[in-house]
Amino acid sequence: MSVPWRGDFASTPPFAHLSPWAQRLVGPDWPDLGRLDELAEQARLANANGLPVCFRTQHQRCGQREYETGILSSGIVPTRERNWHDLLNALAWLAFPRTKATLNALHCRYLAQGVPRGPTSDAATLFDESGLVLVGGDAALAGLLATRRWRDAFVDGRAAWSQTRAYLIGHAVLEKLLRPWPGITAKCLFIAAPQPPDAGPPPAWLDEAIADVWRSGGITRPADLFPMPVLGIPGWWRGNESSAFYDDPDIFRPART
Repeated sequence: MSVPWRGDFASTPPFAHLSPWAQRLVGPDWPDLGRLDELAEQARLANANGLPVCFRTQHQRCGQREYETGILSSGIVPTRERNWHDLLNALAWLAFPRTKATLNALHCRYLAQGVPRGPTSDAATLFDESGLVLVGGDAALAGLLATRRWRDAFVDGRAAWSQTRAYLIGHAVLEKLLRPWPGITAKCLFIAAPQPPDAGPPPAWLDEAIADVWRSGGITRPADLFPMPVLGIPGWWRGNESSAFYDDPDIFRPART
């Protein structure tokens, strides 16, 4: 998707958790990788081996093995310049450093075993590209979403969203939201918390909780992540202020029987 650079890309609700770093990149043109490295150094980003994470220009294509093992062994994240997908990946590292490091280590563990493509690795890839985390104390809301009871979750249960936070990790979904359309769907993980985090960047405890789900084997296959049409989230899309928005079966598909 060819989207020109715009410095206000983090001004909409789905990007709000990235705003503290995105604001540092505001300018008339694409930021160079040196600016990303400054943010990484200030945040003391590190991979699962404790090596500092930095972003270096990717000059040629590389496969999953080369990409993932290179990050774990060196801390270097190959990054295409003037590229939304890779810029948003870098911002995901800044917002969720423990989660990103854990996903990288998980991939490398399976690669070392000679099984790069398996259910857990597929789930990790799906989450890395398209993941969304829902945080709050109402597990019933997550249950409604997981069973695709959309009107119960988004219309009848709309009040519950005031005590729920949603954070996009998946940089592929974030990239799609640069030119949003109602059918954009993420794969969701629910994290129970007595109180939702305050508005702003993800707190460290949440990043650690997400990483721990992956370290402990809480996700073992793609089906453990439930689909979520992200622009159904209250406040994320003006069109969903009307309950009729949730009646489109091409977006809010019923559960399989």
